[in-house]
Amino acid sequence: MQHLREIDIHELLTERKQIAVIWSIEDVQEVRPDLDEEECWQVLELVSYRHDANDGISWLTLELAAQSLFDAAPETDTAVEA
Repeated sequence: MQHLREIDIHELLTERKQIAVIWSIEDVQEVRPDLDEEECWQVLELVSYRHDANDGISWLTLELAAQSLFDAAPETDTAVEA
């Protein structure tokens, strides 16, 4: 059996003279804390599939992708009762 070594993504990119910006489930949860990990992964997959190099990926991109998959985020009650 071949020994598998852990891949250092930064080292690999450096060797290839490439860069990459990495977005994670935790990033999606920053804009949509109501989503679970699987739903966040679906958002990341959609963003990756629809990626447009002219627009890039931003917090708004994540938020809009989540909204297209799971509707708007639920309202939070921030009103202070008198």
